[in-house]
Amino acid sequence: MTMNMPLLMMIALITSMSLLLASGEPIATTLDGPFKPLTRRFDPSLRRGSDDLPMDHPRLRKRNVSSDFPEQIALALSTPTSMWVSWVTGDAVVGKDVKPLDPSSVASEVWYGKEKGKYLLKKKGNATVYSQLYPFDGLLNYTSGIIHHVLIDGLEPETKYYYKCGDSSVPAMSQELSFKTLPLPSKEAYPHRIAFVGDLGLTSNTTTTIDHLMENDPSMVIIVGDLTYADQYRTIGGKGVSCFSCSFPDAPIRETYQPRWDARGR
Repeated sequence: MTMNMPLLMMIALITSMSLLLASGEPIATTLDGPFKPLTRRFDPSLRRGSDDLPMDHPRLRKRNVSSDFPEQIALALSTPTSMWVSWVTGDAVVGKDVKPLDPSSVASEVWYGKEKGKYLLKKKGNATVYSQLYPFDGLLNYTSGIIHHVLIDGLEPETKYYYKCGDSSVPAMSQELSFKTLPLPSKEAYPHRIAFVGDLGLTSNTTTTIDHLMENDPSMVIIVGDLTYADQYRTIGGKGVSCFSCSFPDAPIRETYQPRWDARGR
């Protein structure tokens, strides 16, 4: 297999970032440069694998809140002047016969503004439900909670916003959260610190990595994939499979335990 130069450059960048993260020293930013890349030995203890976190782990289980209350709140960058806000309400169901929730039963609202506790702007979005239904006996079906997506646009670049999400008519709005928009791209303005992370899984090593990212407070996080390893989770006794086709070459279907994705969202 051959790789083109942009891909090789990206791999080199991710490797350099990983080495700096493992060094335990403050990470230099582009504002401190220009400087020559440094190569540091990666911490070998993080290569030895780690057990999957159980579903009742404090960071994975659902909090004791009403079914209409937002959970799994997440941000996704759209542009320097817009942001996606997503969350989940209701309870996922696993079983032989599952009935999807009604996405129209709960509103999708985001209240936001540039001052704490003052939400001068409001946006509404849409909601959907995801179901995994298997055509084979013995495999449990899954239907998700209600998944909400709201695009808030017309934001000012490089500006901090405070927001709440949920349904104000219930009422069931989240606590106040915040984000900062990115600057408009130019030679002098760019994200001060970007974190790259991949193959996160859902293990003790995952929590260590997430804690490290939070401590370094990046302007943006790029997640390159392979997050949960939910394939065959129940079949093989609560362990994710990184290569499904390698472990189960004759399997007629890729069975996954979807609640692991809800756990990752939390």
